[in-house]
Amino acid sequence: MPLSANRIWRQLPNEIRVSASNVFWAEPTKEQKQFLFAALAKAKNVREISVRRAPVERLVNWTAATLNLPDPIANSLLQDYLLHDHQATIVSYLELLGIPHSEGIIEDSYDLAALPKERIQDAARTLLASADRQSAELYLKYLVVQGGPWSVIEEALPTGDA
Repeated sequence: MPLSANRIWRQLPNEIRVSASNVFWAEPTKEQKQFLFAALAKAKNVREISVRRAPVERLVNWTAATLNLPDPIANSLLQDYLLHDHQATIVSYLELLGIPHSEGIIEDSYDLAALPKERIQDAARTLLASADRQSAELYLKYLVVQGGPWSVIEEALPTGDA
């Protein structure tokens, strides 16, 4: 089964999904909010207006408990969570690769396609050997889902974890 943002989301422990949901609902963009309102209403089998009127605490719990979210929403939840709670892991990986960034956000002018496959995989293995292996695995799985040059990371992930 191919790796997807939703699959990563489903595999996360509930406490991490709650943390990610808290980060997301703290400052979602209007578009993300609209999309998630609709997805939660469908998942909970309630009218969308009920979801829109729900307090943030309930939205956080509903989001965390919903294991089948559309990939764009699961991707946003993962991205926001990683940037908020695991920025050090992101920065470490980008620095291992020598990629210019601002607090974990890759500079637009950088050409990712120029990165050699072996360098990407070696940096992934080094990150996986770090003290925070759980954070490293989550971040690397997230990168695999982004595709492009990151897809080669899947070969460096432990077997059975992807």
